[in-house]
Amino acid sequence: MPLSPRDFLTLVQGWANANVDRIRAVWPLAGGWEAWAQAEIAACINAAAEDTWIQREPRVYPDNSRADFLVNDPFQNPATDEIVVEMKCESLGNWGAFVDGLRYDVWKLNGAMGMGLGPAHKMVLGIFFSPESQAELARLQGFTITYTPNQEVGIASMVWQD
Repeated sequence: MPLSPRDFLTLVQGWANANVDRIRAVWPLAGGWEAWAQAEIAACINAAAEDTWIQREPRVYPDNSRADFLVNDPFQNPATDEIVVEMKCESLGNWGAFVDGLRYDVWKLNGAMGMGLGPAHKMVLGIFFSPESQAELARLQGFTITYTPNQEVGIASMVWQD
């Protein structure tokens, strides 16, 4: 059975809740930590929902560029069950551009999709720490913000379907 956007976000939240200390250790590293988070989240989803299909860095755009995730097998499910995810992870080196990166991801997902994914769910996912990003995200329309139990890690998400 395909994973819903809500179920995907629940699994991401569970991963963040269980890994606050590890996230805290990697977010200041030069070069960012998004690739690590992608692998961790994909592994978490594979472990929690064994029949779910998730691909990292799929080429889903007409110009052959990549999204961060494609959730649910497009060869086994209708396009309306697919989830195309663009993700940003705030780090010490990018905190000033983090929210602009999320805005760009919204724009990117509102553009053309390849692989027949036009009717798929689109999701922008941002994992953040700074009070500045929190304040800026709170002013944006369309984003939902959740936190790990001690509010050390925030998860901003926007989901829609054309």
